[in-house]
Amino acid sequence: MFNIFKKVKFEPEFPIIELDLTPDKVFRKLSTFSSVERIEDSSKKDIDFEFVVENDVTRIHVGFANDRVSYINYLIDQFNSSENEKAEKLNWFLEYYGSKEEYGEPNNTAYMIFFHNTKSKLSIVYGLHMGAIRVNNLADA
Repeated sequence: MFNIFKKVKFEPEFPIIELDLTPDKVFRKLSTFSSVERIEDSSKKDIDFEFVVENDVTRIHVGFANDRVSYINYLIDQFNSSENEKAEKLNWFLEYYGSKEEYGEPNNTAYMIFFHNTKSKLSIVYGLHMGAIRVNNLADA
């Protein structure tokens, strides 16, 4: 009857990058969202190049090493209005990049929470202040 009381689930309004995509496929997927900037001179250790896309509410940053996705940063204003929304967003990412059961006990600092998934060989870092999500590909580490 009253849809205003219905719980809203997080659904990304931006492209989600899989860790096994080639640089060309990542570029094409990001291009559907916004214009892609390629950064050749990365200041990050062991990163060959990066792709960056952004609009007024989202910034996605993908780093590559040896033509493989090394990390993905999602800086997202979507679902940041409350702690419940941030938790819903984090849960969505944990499920997308594995299942909650695959992650070990999270490590919590004052600013970030680290989730390690040894089965999928990745980690997810959640920024508590801005609700940012970073996915690290640990397959080659």
